[in-house]
This record gives sequence, structure tokens and C-alpha cells, in this order.
Amino acid sequence: MTEGSTTSGMLDDQCALEIPVPAWFNEYKETYIAGATHGFILTGDIYGFVVSGVSQRGYLENALAEKREIVLRYDRAGGFRFTMESMRAKAVKLVNSQGIGATAPLSKDSTAMLDELNSCLNSPGQDANLGSDGPFGGSPGPVEALRLLETLLRAPKARGKVAVILDFSELICPNVQEKATMSPTDRDILGLLLRWGQDTTLGKSNNPIFLLVAKIPELHADLRASGSGYKVIDVPLPTREDRLMYLRRYLAKREERNKPISLLDVNTEEMANLTAGLNLRHLEEILLLAYRLGGVSRQLVKSRKDAIITSEFSEVAEMIEPLEQGFAALGGMDHLTSWARSELIEPLTRGLDDVPKGVLLVGPPGTGKTYFVRALAKEVGFNAVMLRTENILSKYVGESENKLKRFFEFARALTPVLVFFDELDQSDMSSRGSESNPVARNLFNQMLQFMSDETLRGKMVAFFASNRPDLIDQALLRFGRMDAVIPVLLPNEEARARIVRAQAKGQTIGITNEAVTIIATRSNDYSAADIAAVVAKAKKLARRAQQTQIVGADAEQALNYIRPATPSIARYYTLLAIEACNDTELLPPQCALELADRQMLRAKIRAEKNEPAQYPDREDREDRSW
Repeated sequence: MTEGSTTSGMLDDQCALEIPVPAWFNEYKETYIAGATHGFILTGDIYGFVVSGVSQRGYLENALAEKREIVLRYDRAGGFRFTMESMRAKAVKLVNSQGIGATAPLSKDSTAMLDELNSCLNSPGQDANLGSDGPFGGSPGPVEALRLLETLLRAPKARGKVAVILDFSELICPNVQEKATMSPTDRDILGLLLRWGQDTTLGKSNNPIFLLVAKIPELHADLRASGSGYKVIDVPLPTREDRLMYLRRYLAKREERNKPISLLDVNTEEMANLTAGLNLRHLEEILLLAYRLGGVSRQLVKSRKDAIITSEFSEVAEMIEPLEQGFAALGGMDHLTSWARSELIEPLTRGLDDVPKGVLLVGPPGTGKTYFVRALAKEVGFNAVMLRTENILSKYVGESENKLKRFFEFARALTPVLVFFDELDQSDMSSRGSESNPVARNLFNQMLQFMSDETLRGKMVAFFASNRPDLIDQALLRFGRMDAVIPVLLPNEEARARIVRAQAKGQTIGITNEAVTIIATRSNDYSAADIAAVVAKAKKLARRAQQTQIVGADAEQALNYIRPATPSIARYYTLLAIEACNDTELLPPQCALELADRQMLRAKIRAEKNEPAQYPDREDREDRSW
């Protein structure tokens, strides 16, 4: 038998026949067989299911047991557990055969364990498989447990027979930055694990070691480092196809057992889409809850999914709620919605391969960039998720990079998905950093790698928003990563009138034509957010006057009260947006003319910023002196 095969003796018969070999296990096998390393860190969905009732961790144990005589798991709270109880006696005998002269010196407590073991083995009527009475019984502390495991791994007769799994390894060796603050026991644990990973003689024993951790930033950084000797293997969340196969199999088994689960207003294909970002254990939880509630509904799936994602990914991700009205909720974005229909929605519907992968929305603050993404999520029918940039940065080495990596993995699991990065220019992902800021360089490189992944085209569309595109590195802006840079500019009078009506409708207040005209004509250089604030103020004034709609007097007074800052900065941010645009078809005609002379455009930008070298002279001017 080979590692990776499964038998009905280890798993449920039906599952054993159907269970696929996970890609992460194949990655382990290839690396191990090549002799590259003997230590592995498994992270990600390790406690999710491969199939119903069989976790990724359980698959690992069972697959290893097909080839190894002893597969044991240790965690700090539960102590030692063997995949099969018969393995305990074999482990006891191997440890006893190693004796006190082991390569790794045993502590006083470990020696006492072996003395106790000898007395057990030599006493009539005693069985080596004694549970808490033997060295692998009870719940020893991590240092003693690791030393005992090392004795087992190094036993000459154990070569090629043993596999060790450290469960919840972040609790055994947590991520503590300053070694000086670590207790002597914690330093001993770190030293032992580092020795395991780097010791070539231990590698030659042909006994693999696995550290399991769901969130890798929680494991000590030295173990995650490239020189630790451990290879990090990600266990990804299930794909749509994985979820669909699981749902069909699970529901069929429920039918066979005369405990069917009804699908009320959703089918299996739709449910596979709705549960993007969840693992198979989460799916089972939803199905079991649905059985008690009378069936699976969209609302049940959505509410449970929101709760799960909030619980597990809220640190790095926020699900974007689509606008129920879609593009109908927008006002003054005709060029943007027209582009989305022709360049995004239609190609996706037809399955074409020229869908943009990255889109940068640029323009003054408050022009509705985020609002547009919410409307697009409704129109295209994709999941939509936003990176919580403020939570990415960490003072701990490597943790910022791991958080961003976790977000990217989550986004991949959500496909098809819209991914939104707000205020890109304000993050460390927008430029390549410097020698003094290696974190920014690492985050930027991760972003480049993510945006260069062609396998995501048609499955993921990344939207970025920025008021300062001039601060974004050109390597990120090139075609193939950022396929469209679209200015979202301040609305003209006609567009402002539509925004006023859309805002009044959204804020559930009537408005007269006179009030619409007053606001639209007197709000030049106002953003959509500014207009929303004016309508909100007018609504309050109307309510105070006990009116059911906004009238002209309310609009006049609201405009006198609301004085936004946008008009004073509008020209500067508009010119920056025009300069960043890489396709003049995406600009209004009068703005497209600005791009015809970039030198003049940049001079205008400097002038708006009150920098020297303002508008260059185009003709000789008369000297005004006498």
C-alpha cells in the first residue's frame, strides 16, 4: 500500500470508496519522498471535512496508518492518542528498547516513566497497553512529551515505522516575539522543535513529523521561518465543486436513511454558490439545523454563513452587502454602469475569457466608488468581500503577511467573487516599500502575485478605490493586473438631479421637483456623498415642519447648513483621476482632451497643489515693465 490510499478498515466503508486524495496530501508525499524535509506544518482548513465525518486531520492519520506501524497524536490538553489502540504497545516497546542511552538525553521525569514502564512490562498479568499507566498515558507537559516522542523517533528499530502529529501546535509553541520574555519551559519547547526540524539524523529515521495549526500566525515565527526545516502546507477551503459534490452525497445518504432534508427555495447548485467561503463541516451544521427547522432556505443559509464568516474571518475580511436595487439605486454613474454591463457582466454571462481581472476606481472622495461595487455585486450575482486594511498591519514579524495571505485564500474560496480594496494608496500594499520597511515590500509582492494569477480571471474581479492614484506603484497599475483605471468623477447638474431623487427614495421621503432643481443647480462640485448629506438635512427640516415631503424651502435651508469640503479639492482630485486613466473611452469627452497633453495636465496638477512650476507658457508674453 502507498501513503494516500485508504481502506474500509480505517474509514467508513462507503466513504472509503469515494474519498478523494486531497491535493495538500499529495504535496506532502511529493516533498517527503523527494527527501526535501521530514517536518511539516499543516495550516488552514485542517479541522474541516474531507467527506462527512472524516476531517482533514483524520484523513492524515488514517492515510499514514496504512504505511506506518505507529501513528500518534499529542496535544497539550489531551496528551497522547494513537490512531489504533494496538499501536500503543508497539510504541512502548520501541521506547523501552531505546533505553536511557538515547541520542537525546532523557530528563529525570522521562527516566522515571521508563522505569515505570519496565516494572509494568516485567510484572505478571500486566499489559503494555495500559492507558494512563504507561509512558504514553495521562497528559504529560509539552517538554516531557516532546522528549519522549524524540526517543521514539530516534529508536533504531523505529526507522520508517512512526509518524508524529502535534495537534493545536500553537498552544505548544505560541507566537511570542521576544525570546527574553519566554519562560525557560517555553524556550525548551522551541529549542526541541527547531532541533527536530533541522536535525538531519532525525530526518534519516524516515519518520515524518507534523505540526497542525489552523491560524499559522499564532505559531512561533521561528518555526515558520524558511530555515526552520519545516515545510508549510496550506489546507485550502473547499471549492464550489467540492461543496456541490458533498451536498449531493450528503443529501443522498439522508434519503437512504429515511431522514431526508428538504430544500425549500434553493437547489444544490445554488446552495453550493451561497456557501462559498465555508468548509464542509459548516455545511453539515447548516444541513442538520435545517432538518430540525423543516428544510433549507436561502435565509437560513445566509444567516448561518454570515455568523460563521463574522466569527472566523472578521479580522481580515468584511462581506459586502449587495444593494437590493442594483444599478437602479445609483444616480449619475451612467458611464460606469454602461462599462460594467458591456465589459464585465456580458462577458461573464457568456463565459468569455476577456473579463478584466483588476479595476481601479479613481476620483475625488465621496463619489460613490464603494456604493458602485455594492450595486455591481447585485447585478453580477457574485459574492463580494472587502479587505479590512486597518487590521492587516501587525507589530509581530511575519504576521501582516500571513493575515494578507489568509485573506487571499479566503477570497479564492469565495469564487466567483468581487474583491474590494478601499483607499489603496493609504495601505502598505500600494508600493514596494524600502529597505527600512520590509513589511510593505512583502505585502506589495503578495499583491502583485495575487493580481498576476491568471487562473482567477473570470472567477474573481478585484476592485480598488483610491483618491491618490499617483501614490500607487506602476508595477501594480500595468495591464494584466489593473485592466481598467476608471475615473469616478463629480456629477454634472443632470446627474446631480438623479442622485437627489435616488437619495430621497432611499431615505424614504418625498421631494418636489422644485426642491430637486434647487439642490441640483446649487451643488456644483458636490460629491454624491455630499448630496446625500444635503437630502438627509432637508428630510430632517421637513420632518420638523411636519411635512411628508421635501419642498423648496427645505432644500434652500439645507444647502445653507451643509458646507462640504469637496468643492475646494475637487479640481485637484479630478485632474489626478484623469491622469491615471489608461483608456480615454472611460472618460467624458471634455476630460479626454486633458490627456492629449500630459505635460500641461501635470502642470495643472502642480498648480492645484500650489507647487512651483505651474502652467507652462505656450507663447511669448509682453513685458509689463515700462
